[in-house]
Parts: sequence; C-alpha cells; structure tokens
Amino acid sequence: MKPIWSIPLLVLGLVAVLFLLPVPASESAPEGANNGSETGSRFAITDVQLFDGESVTESATVLVIDGKIAEVGTELEIAEDIDIIDGAGKTLLPGLIDAHVHSFGEARADALRFGVTAVIEMFGVPQELPDARQQRGSLDPIARADLFSAGILATAAGGHGTQYGFEIPTLAGPEDAEDWVAGRLAEGSDFIKIVIDSGQVYGFQRPTLDADTVRAVVEAAHRAGVMAVAHVAHHADAEMAIAAGIDGLVHVFIDRPAQPELIERLVEAEVFVIPTAIVMAAMLGHFDGSERIEQLDRLSTDQRRTLGQPGWGSHLGLSLWHHARDNISAMHQAGVPILAGSDAPNPGTAHGVSLHDELVLLVEAGLEPLEALKAATSRPAKHFGLEGRGCIRPGCRADLLLVKGDPLTDIADTLAIETVWKNGHPVALSAPPAPGTETGRDEANLLASGERSRWMASADDFMGGRSQAELGSAEQGLEVKASLVAGFFNPYAGAMWMAADLSMEPLDYRGRSVLEVRVSGGEGPLQLMLFSGPSQGDMPVMIDLDPTDNGWHAQVELDRTAGLDLENLRAIGVFAVGAPRATTFQIESIELR
Repeated sequence: MKPIWSIPLLVLGLVAVLFLLPVPASESAPEGANNGSETGSRFAITDVQLFDGESVTESATVLVIDGKIAEVGTELEIAEDIDIIDGAGKTLLPGLIDAHVHSFGEARADALRFGVTAVIEMFGVPQELPDARQQRGSLDPIARADLFSAGILATAAGGHGTQYGFEIPTLAGPEDAEDWVAGRLAEGSDFIKIVIDSGQVYGFQRPTLDADTVRAVVEAAHRAGVMAVAHVAHHADAEMAIAAGIDGLVHVFIDRPAQPELIERLVEAEVFVIPTAIVMAAMLGHFDGSERIEQLDRLSTDQRRTLGQPGWGSHLGLSLWHHARDNISAMHQAGVPILAGSDAPNPGTAHGVSLHDELVLLVEAGLEPLEALKAATSRPAKHFGLEGRGCIRPGCRADLLLVKGDPLTDIADTLAIETVWKNGHPVALSAPPAPGTETGRDEANLLASGERSRWMASADDFMGGRSQAELGSAEQGLEVKASLVAGFFNPYAGAMWMAADLSMEPLDYRGRSVLEVRVSGGEGPLQLMLFSGPSQGDMPVMIDLDPTDNGWHAQVELDRTAGLDLENLRAIGVFAVGAPRATTFQIESIELR
C-alpha cells in the first residue's frame, strides 16, 4: 500500500527511499548457500506430505532435475546418482508468493530466506525492471526472490504516492490514460496499479482520480494486454474500481462493512482481492511486529527495523480492524479469490516473515489452511500469470519450501522452515551479518551533487497529518514548498537529508564539529531537526533557525549540542513548523564540517 500507509517521521519513508538505493553488485547465491547440504540441482525429496499448490498428497516423492520439477508421485524409482532428502514428518510447499510488496535494497534476499521465492511489487523503481525480467527468466543460482512489478502507480496530482519527494507522472483526466499506460509498459511494468483513495478514513484529505479517469486507465491497460489493479481504502473506492472493470483490489477497504451488493459484483466480475491483513493489523493496533524480533534469529537489520516500528494509525481503533477482518471473511465465503500479500516494509511488517503472519490472519478471518496456502502460491501465480510458479508438478520451477510439521493443520507451521530452494538450489537461511559502523563521507557540502540523492521531502502526512512538502531545484541550492495544515499536534513540512544510503541508517560523524545552514525566503519559524542515537525511536534535537535580512541561519556547535549522538547520526531536516500556512524557501547552503 504505500508505500501505502504514511510512514512515521522517525522512519522517514523507507519505501520512498527505495528510489535512492543502489542495486547490489551481485545477485548470485553466496558461498555456502546450501546451508550445509550437499544437494545440488539433482535431488529427490521422499516420504513427504506434499501441497502442490492445489491439493495434498501423503508420502509423496518429488524429483528435481536442473532447476525444475521432473517427476511427482508416491512410488517413484529414483536413480542412484540422485541425492535423497528424507521428508518424513515434514511438508513440502511451492515457494511462497507475496502478492503485495515494495521492494528495495536487500528486500528480495530477506524474502527468500523465509521461503518467499517471488514477490509482486505494487510501486517500485522502474530502473530495476529490465534486470528483474532477465533474472526471473533464468534457472541459475540466485539469492533473491523473483520480482514482478507495477513500477510507477497511477495517481492524481498531489495524490497518494506523490508525497515521497521524487517526481511521479500523474494523470489529470481520461485523456492522459493511453500515453500514461504506454509509458509504464515502456519502462517494463508487468501490470498497472491505480490509486483510488482520498485518505479520509485515516483523517486527512488528498486528491484522487475520478471515475472517468480510472475507467480510462483500466481500458488502456486492457487494450495493451495487461492487468489493472486498484489501491482502495473505502467502500466507495471499491465500487468505483469494479465499475471501471478492474481486475483486482490490492487492499481490503476498512471504512465500513462490505455490502452484499458489492460482494456480488466482485464475484460476478471475477475480481480478486489482496487484503494485506497484516499491514492493517499492524497499523490498527491488532498486531505487534516487534514480538517477532525476539522469536526469530534469521532477521536482517532491515527486517528488525521495520518490524519494530509502531503502526501510525493505531489511534483509529480496533473497530476498523474488525471491518477489515470481517470483510475478508465475507468476501471469501462468497467465493471472491483471496491472494496473500504483506505490503512490507510498512511499519510492523518485514519482507518474507510478514507473509507468514498474513496467512495466520487469513485463517483467523475464516479461510481454511488449504485455502490460505493457495492464496500464497497457485492463486497469485494464476491471476498474475507467473508461469511455472506456485506449483509442484512436472515442468514447474523448483522453487520450494520444506517445513517441519503440518501447516495444513496449523498454518503457523509455514514458519518452521527446514530448507528453501530457489531454481533447485538451496538457500542460506542464516541472518546476514549486521552492517558495521560506517564512517561518514568526506563531503562537507550536503548539497553537493553526490549528496543530492539523499534528500527527500518530509511532512507530518507521514504520521497521519495533512501537511505536505515538495522539493525542487533552485538557482542555488534546494527549493522547498511547504504547506502546513492544522490537525497534527506539531505541523511540519520540509526537507530531510539521510546520513546513509539506507533511510535512517546511522553513520559515525564524530569527525565533524559544526553544522551551518543558510536559508533564503520563507515565512518562519523554521527549525532544524537532528536525528541520531542507537535507536530510531530516539527523539530528534530541535534547533530554531535565526532570522536574517533575507532569510534564516543557524550555526550549530555539534560537540556542545545536548542530546546529539554523532557516532550514530541518522538524518538532518530543515522544516517549516508552527502555524498553518503555505511557504516556499530555498536551502542555499548546508555544511557539516
């Protein structure tokens, strides 16, 4: 959904930062990826309970040759040169498919360690799509899940998806639809995602696409031979999407109970739904992702970080969670296809592990474990056209998950992971080493060309407020357009510089002693916020900028600033704060010397 639920200021929009992160230099499977097993791409798993994506077979044997399923049966004869894996007391599943993520950095590696061998991205970096297409067509060893993506989402000017500080091509009306869709497909998008969400259910207001534009985008996508799915939050949004001919809804609406007439229309139109129950539960106070941090030992630093973030909307109350759960139940009972998606890495979720929690919530909402497993395997493969995935039968890719126990009886057993195979090659399951403390770069000018990509717009709409910010290039420095709106306890809008490549990752800047900022224009007050400390939850140091003849200035002696931890500097922000107003200012210089 985001990046879909607005992300708290202290987290600073992890999903937004996906556009700033470099792609890892190598995607090959690391040494030791067989996790201690000598099994290569020719092996057989015997005497295992098999869920093949549709049905269950007891005491089955599955033969894998060269990255694909060669044979499946109960009385297979296995050649002597084939490695044997005893599956007694275990269950073999197709590699799981997370039907709603936002992927960046090491997200796909994190997902794969938890048996998620393919992810469907609902808003992501177009630059990654050509490489993703090439990778997913290969059977070579790989330490990352396959990626299928919508790329850039369809939204209105100022609408959801535009608040993250980078340019998004928006639509003004139906006349833009054809060219807009063609642009996304040229970038490599596999399908089209449309945002229909005013934000009212969360207590703020944003522009959103009208019915005619939504219909035009759907029809343009269909003429181009691709699917169109819709982000919705309200019952009325779902009604608009169905009337436009949408193929799927990528969230369950939570503002009210689903009306029988709407559910009937979903069934008649064969529209699928990806409820993203886990992000709803985390956001609305039903689920605490931080509990997973102590339970699991294969979590990366990024997974721990996002799991530990509180849901920003928990103040909305559990009544909205009950709407979400009950609407999932009602749609499932009526025969609406339910697909499993986590919406990671929103607060309280993490890539890979949160899909397992999604399955638990789907079962709590009334799906049988068998149906929940279909929701994470064969069903997304069918609806998104993921050939050879979500299945265990001859010809399918050998993307496999072997677990202890029986998830068909207790769905939580999907997390009792024994082995994961990607393209027939076993995957390392141990947690990656935590990054060491990196020393801050030598550059003092935070507006230098090498630093510009570290800036993003930031405002209280990340925490459910209504203020917004927009960044642009100024003749000298960085232009910030800030719109402060009442409704948040401390309205703010401005620009944020990240100390590291990854949002809010701490770096050691103990070699710096002075921070100096010069700003021109703008109606004050303006304020610096310095984020630091071993925990992202540490409160920022706030320093008012002093007025000058033509703007604002601050010079901060860092080693004398109480509460500032330069060993763990995370971010520096320049914000308009205080009374509601619209103001534009230019950050002419900002130096960390």
